[in-house]
Amino acid sequence: MRLLALGAALCLLLLAAGCTQSPGTDRFNVDGDGRLSIALAPDARVNATVLNTTGNATLSRVIFTADDGVPVTAYVAAPAHPKAAVVYVPGANEPVTGHASRFVSYPDAGIAFLYLDVRGNGFETPGTPLDLNADYARFRADQWPQSYRIIADIMRARAYLAQAYGVPIWAVGSSNGGRYAAVAAGIDPQFAGYAGVSTSGLGTKPGAKSIAQRFEASVDPATYIGAISPRQVLIYHAEADTIIPFAQGQALYTTAREPKAFVPFDGSHGINPNVDADLIGRLTQIYGR
Repeated sequence: MRLLALGAALCLLLLAAGCTQSPGTDRFNVDGDGRLSIALAPDARVNATVLNTTGNATLSRVIFTADDGVPVTAYVAAPAHPKAAVVYVPGANEPVTGHASRFVSYPDAGIAFLYLDVRGNGFETPGTPLDLNADYARFRADQWPQSYRIIADIMRARAYLAQAYGVPIWAVGSSNGGRYAAVAAGIDPQFAGYAGVSTSGLGTKPGAKSIAQRFEASVDPATYIGAISPRQVLIYHAEADTIIPFAQGQALYTTAREPKAFVPFDGSHGINPNVDADLIGRLTQIYGR
């Protein structure tokens, strides 16, 4: 009944429902090796609305509006006193209604769960479908690529959870969302750890880089995953994955540093209850219930 109530609330709500970098705005920089850094402006507007409280979970809809004026939607389910929190970055075709069970299972384990509605995924947050060629054109014009904006959104979601709950926060993402989450965890040391599900690097080659190669490296998880250490890295991948091959998940894992774990799981592509159970178990072991 709790799961149905949360899912119904989400469905009803969904039915109703180029940049000059200067002081006071979000800023990005990419160095000669293709490493991205982002500095968030301190005055982003945040509007949180409680949808319901059922059992141990309070479900809220949160809107972040940064200096580019785009309202970014997130949903947060949290117990009264969480021990840890997760910023979850979905891949394509992952609407919030598909995650209703996580708005129960994570709070039940003492973990706040934030679903970030990614720009360009076609749901509530405005944006365009992933197009790295268009992002490269923006990069060459010294404008914000949408990929960088998404990474900034992840960082802003972490800052919101930190202010709201003051607990360790993990960046977790599935498929392409796992790529964004890895970059965010690599450049934002305030993330406590990273878990990537059914994800991979982009195959950027080392060495001297052209402008195009710098941009490609700047959005490649392999550029950053080693920098997450000494924070923990978890990589989940199914051998039956037909979208991102198992070997590519293993290759990304090899570029990470300790502490790390590679976790094969039964399934195909994307997060599933087997991944949830393992991740929740690890987080509760680290932070308690």
